[in-house]
Amino acid sequence: MFGIACLVLPLLALVKSSLELRAGGIGFDNFVAVLSSSVDRQAILGSLQFAAIQALLCAVIGTPLALAMLRLGQRGRRWWLPLMNVATSFGGPGLAFAFLLLIGTSGAITMLWTQLFGGNPFPSLGSMFGLNLLSLYIHLPMYVILSLPSFGMLRPEWWEAAQVSRSSRFRYWRRVGFPVIAPFIAAHTLQIFTWSMGSYALPYVVTDSPQSVPLITVEIGRDLQSAVFGLERAATFAVLLMVLAIGTMWLYRTIQEQGAKIL
Repeated sequence: MFGIACLVLPLLALVKSSLELRAGGIGFDNFVAVLSSSVDRQAILGSLQFAAIQALLCAVIGTPLALAMLRLGQRGRRWWLPLMNVATSFGGPGLAFAFLLLIGTSGAITMLWTQLFGGNPFPSLGSMFGLNLLSLYIHLPMYVILSLPSFGMLRPEWWEAAQVSRSSRFRYWRRVGFPVIAPFIAAHTLQIFTWSMGSYALPYVVTDSPQSVPLITVEIGRDLQSAVFGLERAATFAVLLMVLAIGTMWLYRTIQEQGAKIL
């Protein structure tokens, strides 16, 4: 009953709001209006691009980091895991303001660089590059923490058997190591993609300039703040996000199950 009250009923109310028409009745006109609007399409594409870049960066950078942490052993991980936990928790407006104070337009490092060398080498934090730089601070440690248990399933005796058979390290990873962890890499990448799509607090603080990236979550927040012309657009965006999240989570579960079968 608690799950129904907190999850199912709000979900049904959200779907109902997205289908309600201003002229009365029920229909898909709100979805047609959102998908046919160039501004709304830019917000959808901006969110997809941002989430895809975040997921790709975390997979490319985080996978070697997670494997390196496994080689440190329990004692080495005791030093790094708390730092990563702090990084994953330090997000939202606090992280955005910290970066603004450091490398923002009037940030301390920016002003020092300008006085010494002239010009501003740092990107706008609301741009695609700046937003990915900010979000990577949170999502990269999160990816590593998620990957450690699954990557830990690589058994030392597999590498020992490869050494006995005089197999190279490259061949071991190509034939054994990577095929085992590949499903988990894909699953955790999907998780980062889904979380990035739903990011709101951090992008909202920095996406307030002409160079800012349009995002679905920021558009929803702006609609909820104004609410002059109704909340149909915000509800439609929210349903689109929900459908995407359900699809990616279903795919995540499927990939995880396939990875478990390999082991």
